[in-house]
Amino acid sequence: MSNFSVLLFTSTDLMEMFEHYKRAFNAKLLWDGRGDAGELIHVQMDVLGNGIGLAPAAPHELAAGNVTVVCLKFRKEKELRRAYEVLCEGGHGEGLLKLPWSSLEGYVTDKYGVKWCIGV
Repeated sequence: MSNFSVLLFTSTDLMEMFEHYKRAFNAKLLWDGRGDAGELIHVQMDVLGNGIGLAPAAPHELAAGNVTVVCLKFRKEKELRRAYEVLCEGGHGEGLLKLPWSSLEGYVTDKYGVKWCIGV
């Protein structure tokens, strides 16, 4: 499995959360991403054959309805950019960036309030 389908935001330590899921579901660590200063900024795991990502958020950023993000990986940058533009119509995009785990990725909340993480 190379992609994840669900991203959970949390104020809990990411590895602590992973260890909990490891005990509960026999989760397997697929990948951990680190920022420029070496801080853990992403954990990708396999839970019963499903890809789940964990990412940090400040406690004040967490509220019912915003702790889950639907994630999609595109094969081509052109397809990603088109989807991003369409999702931004009536919504709000946070920009597209090169990240340690993706050559191009961004978050957008569509006009219906669904938050998406889309990347190549």
